[in-house]
Amino acid sequence: MKKVNISTKKMGQFAGKWVAIDPLKNKIIAVGDYLKDIDKFITRPINDPRPSGTVPAAFKVPYKDEGPHYIL
Repeated sequence: MKKVNISTKKMGQFAGKWVAIDPLKNKIIAVGDYLKDIDKFITRPINDPRPSGTVPAAFKVPYKDEGPHYIL
């Protein structure tokens, strides 16, 4: 796992990796080979008052020849 602060416009350089994206800042905040590598950036307590759209989300960056992978 690597903590980063990179614009989502440069997401292509992380093809095949899992990224955690901060939707408020439109930035990639962490990168890992596996989803479990970035889980501390995308999990939150059940009583967290933040709306769902403001919490970082996980996304596996596809290679050019494959479709996207979403974890909701």
